[in-house]
Amino acid sequence: KTARPAGSACWDWLHVRSGLPVITPPTQEQFVLQMTNLDALGGVSFKKGCYPGQEVVARTQHIGKIKRRMFLAHVDTTAKAGDEVFSAEMAGQPSGMVMNAAAAAGGGYDVLVVMQISSRETQSVHLHSLEGAKLNFQELPYTLP
Repeated sequence: KTARPAGSACWDWLHVRSGLPVITPPTQEQFVLQMTNLDALGGVSFKKGCYPGQEVVARTQHIGKIKRRMFLAHVDTTAKAGDEVFSAEMAGQPSGMVMNAAAAAGGGYDVLVVMQISSRETQSVHLHSLEGAKLNFQELPYTLP
């Protein structure tokens, strides 16, 4: 009898912290499913029948190397789905996009960001521009392939 309703803001934050992507209008048709880690989460079967986009997804899975993945980060400012992120490596072009964002309990926002793997591994990544708030990356609660 001690449980209380937490509200949708808490639900959204828990989704972000769990590394579970939610497609919203600002992010629809922006990524193939491997970029959003759905392959790591068991969210797709490569043995079942047909579905929209199957050819691109299967080609990426069996032939290509993925250059973008989804990562968990915290930023000390407001963020929302569709916001672009930048790193010096990309010479003024966005290196990724915020998939989901939710207000964090201690302030700022926790975000799931789909971005260049190489930028995540070697660069400082910032929200909105190279001069924007720095993303502080955190570990996802699952392992990427």
